[in-house]
Amino acid sequence: MSPRGPVGLLVNPTAGRGAGRAAGTRVLQALRGLGHEVVDLSAQDVATAARSAREAALDLAALVVVGGDGMVHAGVEAVAGTATALGIVPAGTGNDIARGLDLPLGDPTASAARVAHALHEQRYRAVDAVRVTHAQGTGWYASILASGVDALINERANSWRWPPGPARYTLAALRELAVVRGVGVRITLDGRSFERDGLLVAVANTRCYGGGMLMAPDADATDGLLDVVVVDEVAPLAALRLLPKVRRGAHLRLPVVHVHRARTVVLEHLGGAHRPRPHADGEPLGDLPITCEVVGGALRVLV
Repeated sequence: MSPRGPVGLLVNPTAGRGAGRAAGTRVLQALRGLGHEVVDLSAQDVATAARSAREAALDLAALVVVGGDGMVHAGVEAVAGTATALGIVPAGTGNDIARGLDLPLGDPTASAARVAHALHEQRYRAVDAVRVTHAQGTGWYASILASGVDALINERANSWRWPPGPARYTLAALRELAVVRGVGVRITLDGRSFERDGLLVAVANTRCYGGGMLMAPDADATDGLLDVVVVDEVAPLAALRLLPKVRRGAHLRLPVVHVHRARTVVLEHLGGAHRPRPHADGEPLGDLPITCEVVGGALRVLV
């Protein structure tokens, strides 16, 4: 049975060195072949596309996003907390949102067909999303919020065009961890506060970021909880030794790593010149203080 209402399509044609454009064409053909009315909301830049998607979201049966984490994040911002389903065709560099939601990677053609048929059959899975509030406004994310050296790594990786793929994140991590600095932060978990000089605080709804780094390997996007991974301040050499452990999710056994679970997380800066700007789903957010609140079943993801 086909859902009522048109289907919005967001495509990043430059994702995956051009793979996004080809995948977008396949998605459009597959949806129209199944009888869906398709509204192309793509634009010259992500910000314009995201605005168009937010404005149209309530009138859509579904929003299908073709691209990497930046474009998928725009889709999450548009439809989280609504009845509009989200279809994801991963075609980017990291694809961490899709990976964290256990969606298949590597074949945009197969993903396009999967999303089209899932929409036609109204087959979706309800997963949690995270509502964030800060001085600059409110928003949503689906994977992980980075607030320490991991945010600096993400910012540096985003500024580079080479190398392609996850290697970009690895090189950015090596660069930032070599001159690592701790951040003083107050962390409040469901009303309980403590202070820490930390390397990072990652507020996770799903398992990975940075092109597959398993920062929160036990995170579950359907349990109504956030995994808060706190890494204590360490010297640069020790920080560099952490990197391969994070890649495979083996860092949780280390004494400098602490995992907490909560529904609401507040992060506040304790002063000093070093103030990394938080990133969520790989995209920059407003400055600390910031509140993260998990909302159960806020996303209906086509599977």
